[in-house]
Amino acid sequence: MQYDQRSNGKAISPRVDEQFQIVLPETRTAGYRWSIVQNGEPHCELLEERSDPAPGTVGGIGAHTWRFKAASAGTGKIQIHCGRSWKNTAEPEQTFTMEVHVRP
Repeated sequence: MQYDQRSNGKAISPRVDEQFQIVLPETRTAGYRWSIVQNGEPHCELLEERSDPAPGTVGGIGAHTWRFKAASAGTGKIQIHCGRSWKNTAEPEQTFTMEVHVRP
């Protein structure tokens, strides 16, 4: 299953061993980068993280993808922040949060 920014603040309920991914828009060339704050451990396992630039354009909006596996029954939280690394502000520019209820 794939989730995007419309899933921000939602809860999902995958079964143990199911995989899911989160894909969010990212403008890396302008310095806006997503970084994972909470990865759902111990009930979720981060399998892969990648950032793909916009195809054929300079400065366009690409996509940042995280692929997870529901590792064990229980509840975990995934939280991802977006901002510019050189801006030392208390709050990120954007936040993505998802609660994961892993079913046996």
